[in-house]
Amino acid sequence: MIKICVLIVVFSIIILFLRSVNPEIATLALVACGIIVIYVALKYIGQVFGVLDDLVNKTGVDSQLFELIIKITAIGYLVEFSASTVEDLGFPSLAQKLVFVGKLVILIMALPIIYAIFNMMTTLLQ
Repeated sequence: MIKICVLIVVFSIIILFLRSVNPEIATLALVACGIIVIYVALKYIGQVFGVLDDLVNKTGVDSQLFELIIKITAIGYLVEFSASTVEDLGFPSLAQKLVFVGKLVILIMALPIIYAIFNMMTTLLQ
């Protein structure tokens, strides 16, 4: 985590300097910083998947539902990152539309989970 913090502070200083010299290159550096930080953070994401996989195996939760939850979470993070990048590039209305579409996709993908919850509830009530 310290590596990511230092990386962001260094990139922030570089981008601040580039804004006064060449704003277009500063924007590209901002996008590059975001991509590099995500790449560095992927190491931590692998550890999270290992823990969650153990949890699924111990609880007996349907692995297909678990995979769906992981996909929905990944879409949420991807949409948030993309929308933030688009907003940083100066297109806030486009970023809002991206967030809206992302929420719709998440809702559609969550329907099997909602269906499984209702099935479980009706089984418990009978």
